[in-house]
Amino acid sequence: MEMTYTNLGTTGLIVSRLCFGTMTFGQSQWKLGGVDQKLADEMVHTVLDRGINFFDTADVYSAGQSEEMLGKALGTKRQGVVIATKVRGRVGSGHNDAGLSRKHIFDAVEKSLKRLGTDYIDLYQVHGWDALTPLEETMAALGDLVQSGKVRYIGFSNYAAWQAALSIGISERLSTARFQTAQMHYSLLCRDIEHEVVPLCFNKGIGILPWSPLSGGFLSGKYKKDIEPASGTRVGDRGMWFPPFDKDLGFKVVDELRAIGSRIKATPSQISLAWLLRKPAVTSIIIGARTMDQLNDNLKTMDVKLDDQSFGKLEDLTAPKPEYPGWMIGFQGQDRLPKA
Repeated sequence: MEMTYTNLGTTGLIVSRLCFGTMTFGQSQWKLGGVDQKLADEMVHTVLDRGINFFDTADVYSAGQSEEMLGKALGTKRQGVVIATKVRGRVGSGHNDAGLSRKHIFDAVEKSLKRLGTDYIDLYQVHGWDALTPLEETMAALGDLVQSGKVRYIGFSNYAAWQAALSIGISERLSTARFQTAQMHYSLLCRDIEHEVVPLCFNKGIGILPWSPLSGGFLSGKYKKDIEPASGTRVGDRGMWFPPFDKDLGFKVVDELRAIGSRIKATPSQISLAWLLRKPAVTSIIIGARTMDQLNDNLKTMDVKLDDQSFGKLEDLTAPKPEYPGWMIGFQGQDRLPKA
């Protein structure tokens, strides 16, 4: 496998097309984790050997354990990699232990730096929308962190397009650092961001970092229709399907993935990730794992050559339904397209 690389947003920072997500590190948070330090070390060393230089975590993952374990696993390799973490979620019982206020952002970044064992964070991402804090306060605080050198670049996660656009506008007005990345749920079974977020990202040069690219593991093909999910799987352990998706469509997609896989000798997981790698708005896909088998399977994605016919079938099968005003904009815009 040969890793490929690209720029992060409009910056000169180079990142691998696969990013290793460490939500599974630490206690079994939301019944997703359970990876101990020994296994975390093995996983991190494996992905480094395979060319991955991009790592994603968050302060809320296993109450800070994920950041601590990632920092320990990287050790002396820290300078050669790009670390992304997040701020927004609740990390304590106090009134100001959550959100995107200047106070919480400044408090949270110091704690993340200590847990990660580093003096700077490459990519600091707001983990979600905070309706209580003025956007001007949030964007100014993030800009000050970049100015201080504690943070190099900033990004957003789980924002609506209008929320991201307002934030970018404020950054431009304040002449401060602006968002370079959008960490969003994006998979064959959730293409909602293609309506508004993807066009915004294209327009502003923002790199998309898909989370849960296998729709909570469903696209691995391990679940069977009309059969209860087994224990030891995400759904079997949690008793819930998250992120949500149309299960009827899901099983049709998995059938198609298996058919494609039989032709190109690849697993459903690898094909699902390869499909995302062909989406022009995607910068780097966040892959996570609870076992080495899962990790090694995902890493082989870089060997998959998804042909145009197979890509087109997956595109047609999972195309998001048109929404208003999107379909009206497309209809009215037909006479404004350049003539061949």
